[in-house]
Amino acid sequence: MSLRISKRARFINFVLRFLKVRERLADYDSGMRLIARDRRNGPAVPGRWFKKHSVISEGRINGHKVYEITPKQTPSKHHIFYLHGGGYAFNMVVVHWAMIKKLIKATGGSATVPLYPLAPEHDWSQSYPIVMEAYERAAAKYGAENITVMGDSAGGGYSLGLAQMLRDQGKPLPGKIILLSPWLDATASDPLQEELEKHDVLLSVQGARTAGQFWAGEGRDPAAFPASPLFSSIENLPPIAVFSGCNDLLYSDALRLKEKAEIAGVDIAFTFGEQMQHVWMLLPIREAKLVRAQIMDFIVR
Repeated sequence: MSLRISKRARFINFVLRFLKVRERLADYDSGMRLIARDRRNGPAVPGRWFKKHSVISEGRINGHKVYEITPKQTPSKHHIFYLHGGGYAFNMVVVHWAMIKKLIKATGGSATVPLYPLAPEHDWSQSYPIVMEAYERAAAKYGAENITVMGDSAGGGYSLGLAQMLRDQGKPLPGKIILLSPWLDATASDPLQEELEKHDVLLSVQGARTAGQFWAGEGRDPAAFPASPLFSSIENLPPIAVFSGCNDLLYSDALRLKEKAEIAGVDIAFTFGEQMQHVWMLLPIREAKLVRAQIMDFIVR
Protein backbone atom coordinates (compact mmCIF):
# COMPACT_ATOMS: atom_id res chain seq x y z
CA MET A 1 0.00 0.00 0.00
CA SER A 2 1.78 3.10 -1.21
CA LEU A 3 0.22 6.41 -0.19
CA ARG A 4 1.50 9.86 0.52
CA ILE A 5 1.11 10.24 4.26
CA SER A 6 -1.83 12.47 5.20
CA LYS A 7 -1.56 15.67 7.23
CA ARG A 8 -3.60 14.14 10.03
CA ALA A 9 -1.28 11.13 10.24
CA ARG A 10 1.72 13.45 10.38
CA PHE A 11 0.06 15.48 13.14
CA ILE A 12 -0.69 12.40 15.27
CA ASN A 13 2.90 11.26 14.88
CA PHE A 14 4.13 14.72 15.91
CA VAL A 15 1.94 14.73 19.03
CA LEU A 16 3.04 11.25 20.10
CA ARG A 17 6.69 12.14 19.61
CA PHE A 18 6.21 15.45 21.47
CA LEU A 19 4.62 13.62 24.40
CA LYS A 20 7.58 11.21 24.45
CA VAL A 21 5.29 8.18 24.67
CA ARG A 22 8.01 5.83 23.43
CA GLU A 23 10.52 7.07 26.00
CA ARG A 24 8.02 6.82 28.85
CA LEU A 25 7.16 3.24 27.93
CA ALA A 26 10.83 2.30 27.51
CA ASP A 27 11.85 3.44 31.00
CA TYR A 28 11.04 0.74 33.55
CA ASP A 29 9.95 2.99 36.41
CA SER A 30 7.93 5.27 34.14
CA GLY A 31 6.34 2.26 32.45
CA MET A 32 5.31 0.78 35.78
CA ARG A 33 3.73 4.09 36.80
CA LEU A 34 1.76 4.08 33.55
CA ILE A 35 0.57 0.54 34.25
CA ALA A 36 -0.46 1.52 37.79
CA ARG A 37 -2.46 4.44 36.39
CA ASP A 38 -4.02 2.14 33.81
CA ARG A 39 -5.20 -0.18 36.59
CA ARG A 40 -6.74 2.70 38.52
CA ASN A 41 -8.59 3.94 35.43
CA GLY A 42 -9.67 0.48 34.29
CA PRO A 43 -10.57 -0.57 30.75
CA ALA A 44 -12.63 1.51 28.35
CA VAL A 45 -16.22 0.32 28.07
CA PRO A 46 -18.63 0.12 25.10
CA GLY A 47 -19.89 3.61 24.37
CA ARG A 48 -23.19 5.19 23.40
CA TRP A 49 -23.39 3.64 19.93
CA PHE A 50 -23.21 0.11 21.31
CA LYS A 51 -25.95 0.82 23.87
CA LYS A 52 -28.20 2.25 21.17
CA HIS A 53 -27.64 -0.29 18.40
CA SER A 54 -26.73 -3.54 20.15
CA VAL A 55 -27.39 -5.80 23.10
CA ILE A 56 -24.38 -5.91 25.42
CA SER A 57 -23.91 -9.01 27.57
CA GLU A 58 -21.24 -9.07 30.26
CA GLY A 59 -20.12 -12.54 31.30
CA ARG A 60 -17.19 -13.57 33.44
CA ILE A 61 -14.64 -16.35 33.28
CA ASN A 62 -12.72 -16.80 36.52
CA GLY A 63 -13.52 -13.22 37.42
CA HIS A 64 -12.46 -11.72 34.09
CA LYS A 65 -15.09 -9.89 32.06
CA VAL A 66 -16.08 -11.07 28.59
CA TYR A 67 -18.27 -8.80 26.48
CA GLU A 68 -20.67 -10.20 23.91
CA ILE A 69 -22.07 -7.62 21.49
CA THR A 70 -25.10 -8.50 19.35
CA PRO A 71 -26.75 -6.04 16.93
CA LYS A 72 -30.39 -5.31 17.74
CA GLN A 73 -31.24 -5.87 14.11
CA THR A 74 -30.92 -9.47 12.93
CA PRO A 75 -27.15 -10.10 12.87
CA SER A 76 -25.31 -11.70 10.00
CA LYS A 77 -23.44 -14.99 10.44
CA HIS A 78 -20.13 -13.18 10.97
CA HIS A 79 -18.69 -13.12 14.47
CA ILE A 80 -15.63 -11.11 15.52
CA PHE A 81 -13.48 -12.46 18.35
CA TYR A 82 -11.36 -9.42 19.18
CA LEU A 83 -8.21 -9.42 21.33
CA HIS A 84 -7.01 -5.92 22.18
CA GLY A 85 -3.43 -4.71 22.13
CA GLY A 86 -1.41 -2.88 24.75
CA GLY A 87 1.78 -4.88 25.20
CA TYR A 88 -0.21 -7.55 27.11
CA ALA A 89 0.02 -5.05 29.99
CA PHE A 90 -2.54 -2.32 29.30
CA ASN A 91 -6.33 -2.36 29.26
CA MET A 92 -8.59 -1.71 26.31
CA VAL A 93 -8.84 1.90 25.18
CA VAL A 94 -11.40 3.88 23.21
CA VAL A 95 -9.81 3.24 19.80
CA HIS A 96 -10.29 -0.50 20.29
CA TRP A 97 -14.03 -0.08 20.78
CA ALA A 98 -14.13 2.32 17.82
CA MET A 99 -12.61 -0.40 15.64
CA ILE A 100 -15.03 -3.02 16.93
CA LYS A 101 -17.93 -0.66 16.20
CA LYS A 102 -16.75 -0.26 12.61
CA LEU A 103 -16.41 -4.04 12.24
CA ILE A 104 -19.94 -4.65 13.51
CA LYS A 105 -21.43 -1.90 11.34
CA ALA A 106 -19.67 -3.10 8.19
CA THR A 107 -20.27 -6.84 8.60
CA GLY A 108 -23.60 -6.81 10.42
CA GLY A 109 -22.05 -9.36 12.72
CA SER A 110 -21.70 -9.89 16.45
CA ALA A 111 -18.55 -9.82 18.58
CA THR A 112 -16.89 -11.35 21.60
CA VAL A 113 -14.34 -9.22 23.45
CA PRO A 114 -12.54 -10.86 26.37
CA LEU A 115 -10.74 -8.66 28.89
CA TYR A 116 -7.94 -11.13 29.39
CA PRO A 117 -5.59 -11.21 32.42
CA LEU A 118 -2.76 -8.71 31.95
CA ALA A 119 0.96 -8.71 32.67
CA PRO A 120 2.89 -8.22 34.85
CA GLU A 121 0.31 -9.50 37.37
CA HIS A 122 -0.29 -12.48 35.06
CA ASP A 123 1.65 -14.23 32.32
CA TRP A 124 0.45 -16.13 29.25
CA SER A 125 -0.08 -19.37 31.20
CA GLN A 126 -2.75 -17.68 33.33
CA SER A 127 -4.25 -15.63 30.49
CA TYR A 128 -4.62 -18.20 27.72
CA PRO A 129 -7.08 -20.47 29.57
CA ILE A 130 -9.48 -17.52 29.96
CA VAL A 131 -9.32 -16.62 26.28
CA MET A 132 -9.50 -20.26 25.20
CA GLU A 133 -12.71 -20.76 27.17
CA ALA A 134 -14.19 -17.53 25.80
CA TYR A 135 -13.39 -18.70 22.27
CA GLU A 136 -14.86 -22.15 22.83
CA ARG A 137 -18.09 -20.60 24.11
CA ALA A 138 -18.27 -18.38 21.02
CA ALA A 139 -17.53 -21.33 18.72
CA ALA A 140 -20.28 -23.40 20.34
CA LYS A 141 -22.79 -20.55 19.94
CA TYR A 142 -21.88 -19.07 16.55
CA GLY A 143 -19.94 -21.86 14.81
CA ALA A 144 -16.15 -21.77 14.63
CA GLU A 145 -16.25 -21.42 10.84
CA ASN A 146 -18.10 -18.09 11.20
CA ILE A 147 -15.56 -16.59 13.60
CA THR A 148 -12.80 -14.18 12.64
CA VAL A 149 -10.17 -14.07 15.36
CA MET A 150 -8.35 -10.78 15.21
CA GLY A 151 -6.39 -8.31 17.27
CA ASP A 152 -3.92 -5.44 17.19
CA SER A 153 -0.31 -5.41 18.40
CA ALA A 154 -0.12 -7.82 21.36
CA GLY A 155 -3.68 -8.82 20.49
CA GLY A 156 -2.43 -9.74 17.03
CA GLY A 157 0.22 -12.01 18.51
CA TYR A 158 -2.40 -13.42 20.86
CA SER A 159 -4.70 -14.12 17.88
CA LEU A 160 -2.05 -16.10 16.02
CA GLY A 161 -0.97 -17.92 19.19
CA LEU A 162 -4.57 -18.82 20.01
CA ALA A 163 -5.12 -20.28 16.52
CA GLN A 164 -1.89 -22.27 16.75
CA MET A 165 -2.88 -23.61 20.16
CA LEU A 166 -6.34 -24.57 18.92
CA ARG A 167 -4.75 -26.39 16.00
CA ASP A 168 -2.25 -28.20 18.21
CA GLN A 169 -5.03 -29.32 20.56
CA GLY A 170 -7.26 -30.49 17.72
CA LYS A 171 -10.02 -28.00 18.53
CA PRO A 172 -12.29 -26.25 15.99
CA LEU A 173 -10.43 -23.47 14.21
CA PRO A 174 -11.87 -20.06 13.36
CA GLY A 175 -12.82 -19.31 9.79
CA LYS A 176 -10.28 -16.48 9.44
CA ILE A 177 -7.50 -14.65 11.27
CA ILE A 178 -6.61 -10.96 10.99
CA LEU A 179 -3.43 -9.55 12.51
CA LEU A 180 -3.02 -5.78 12.87
CA SER A 181 0.57 -4.65 13.55
CA PRO A 182 1.06 -8.02 15.28
CA TRP A 183 3.65 -8.53 18.00
CA LEU A 184 4.90 -12.03 17.19
CA ASP A 185 8.37 -12.13 18.80
CA ALA A 186 8.41 -11.20 22.48
CA THR A 187 12.24 -11.10 22.51
CA ALA A 188 12.44 -7.98 20.28
CA SER A 189 15.82 -9.27 19.13
CA ASP A 190 15.64 -8.82 15.37
CA PRO A 191 18.56 -6.61 14.14
CA LEU A 192 16.24 -4.60 11.89
CA GLN A 193 14.40 -3.29 14.94
CA GLU A 194 17.26 -1.03 15.95
CA GLU A 195 16.71 0.93 12.74
CA LEU A 196 12.91 0.75 12.95
CA GLU A 197 13.02 2.15 16.49
CA LYS A 198 14.26 5.47 15.08
CA HIS A 199 10.99 5.91 13.19
CA ASP A 200 8.48 4.41 15.64
CA VAL A 201 6.86 7.05 17.88
CA LEU A 202 5.31 4.50 20.26
CA LEU A 203 7.49 1.44 20.72
CA SER A 204 11.09 0.82 21.75
CA VAL A 205 13.24 -2.30 21.77
CA GLN A 206 13.84 -2.06 25.51
CA GLY A 207 10.18 -1.53 26.32
CA ALA A 208 9.18 -4.49 24.16
CA ARG A 209 11.77 -6.73 25.79
CA THR A 210 10.57 -5.83 29.28
CA ALA A 211 6.93 -6.42 28.36
CA GLY A 212 7.85 -9.63 26.56
CA GLN A 213 9.54 -11.05 29.66
CA PHE A 214 6.53 -10.09 31.78
CA TRP A 215 4.28 -11.99 29.36
CA ALA A 216 6.55 -15.03 29.19
CA GLY A 217 6.71 -15.23 32.98
CA GLU A 218 9.53 -15.05 35.45
CA GLY A 219 12.34 -17.43 34.54
CA ARG A 220 10.72 -18.48 31.24
CA ASP A 221 12.13 -18.03 27.76
CA PRO A 222 10.23 -15.26 25.91
CA ALA A 223 11.17 -16.92 22.60
CA ALA A 224 9.11 -19.99 23.51
CA PHE A 225 5.56 -20.58 22.29
CA PRO A 226 3.05 -19.08 22.85
CA ALA A 227 4.80 -15.94 24.13
CA SER A 228 6.37 -15.71 20.66
CA PRO A 229 4.01 -17.33 18.13
CA LEU A 230 6.41 -16.41 15.29
CA PHE A 231 8.55 -19.40 16.22
CA SER A 232 5.76 -21.98 16.02
CA SER A 233 4.44 -23.63 12.86
CA ILE A 234 2.03 -21.61 10.73
CA GLU A 235 0.85 -24.56 8.67
CA ASN A 236 -2.73 -25.92 8.71
CA LEU A 237 -4.24 -22.64 9.87
CA PRO A 238 -7.26 -20.78 8.44
CA PRO A 239 -6.76 -17.91 5.94
CA ILE A 240 -4.69 -15.13 7.49
CA ALA A 241 -4.46 -11.43 6.61
CA VAL A 242 -1.66 -9.31 8.08
CA PHE A 243 -1.55 -5.51 8.12
CA SER A 244 1.56 -3.66 9.24
CA GLY A 245 3.29 -0.29 8.94
CA CYS A 246 6.79 0.23 7.58
CA ASN A 247 7.69 2.67 10.40
CA ASP A 248 6.55 0.23 13.08
CA LEU A 249 9.03 -1.50 15.38
CA LEU A 250 7.00 -4.67 14.80
CA TYR A 251 7.28 -4.40 11.01
CA SER A 252 10.17 -6.86 11.29
CA ASP A 253 7.82 -9.41 12.89
CA ALA A 254 5.48 -9.17 9.90
CA LEU A 255 8.40 -9.43 7.46
CA ARG A 256 9.70 -12.57 9.17
CA LEU A 257 6.22 -14.08 9.16
CA LYS A 258 6.03 -13.34 5.42
CA GLU A 259 9.38 -15.03 4.83
CA LYS A 260 8.31 -18.01 6.92
CA ALA A 261 5.07 -18.30 4.96
CA GLU A 262 6.90 -18.22 1.64
CA ILE A 263 9.31 -20.96 2.74
CA ALA A 264 6.48 -23.14 4.05
CA GLY A 265 4.27 -22.49 1.04
CA VAL A 266 1.53 -21.01 3.23
CA ASP A 267 -0.74 -18.44 1.59
CA ILE A 268 -1.00 -15.37 3.82
CA ALA A 269 -2.19 -11.96 2.61
CA PHE A 270 0.10 -9.08 3.61
CA THR A 271 -0.55 -5.34 3.40
CA PHE A 272 2.23 -2.94 4.34
CA GLY A 273 1.58 0.79 4.77
CA GLU A 274 4.54 2.91 3.76
CA GLN A 275 5.51 5.51 6.39
CA MET A 276 2.78 4.12 8.65
CA GLN A 277 3.20 3.77 12.39
CA HIS A 278 2.21 1.09 14.86
CA VAL A 279 -1.54 0.17 14.81
CA TRP A 280 -2.25 2.87 12.22
CA MET A 281 -5.31 0.90 11.08
CA LEU A 282 -7.12 1.96 14.27
CA LEU A 283 -6.44 5.68 13.91
CA PRO A 284 -8.83 8.37 12.56
CA ILE A 285 -6.78 8.94 9.40
CA ARG A 286 -7.42 8.61 5.68
CA GLU A 287 -4.98 5.72 5.31
CA ALA A 288 -6.80 3.68 7.94
CA LYS A 289 -10.17 4.23 6.29
CA LEU A 290 -8.83 2.82 3.03
CA VAL A 291 -7.28 -0.25 4.59
CA ARG A 292 -10.31 -0.96 6.77
CA ALA A 293 -12.24 -1.59 3.56
CA GLN A 294 -9.76 -4.41 2.84
CA ILE A 295 -10.22 -5.77 6.35
CA MET A 296 -14.00 -5.84 6.03
CA ASP A 297 -13.79 -7.47 2.59
CA PHE A 298 -11.55 -10.20 3.99
CA ILE A 299 -14.09 -10.94 6.73
CA VAL A 300 -17.21 -11.15 4.60
CA ARG A 301 -15.95 -12.82 1.44
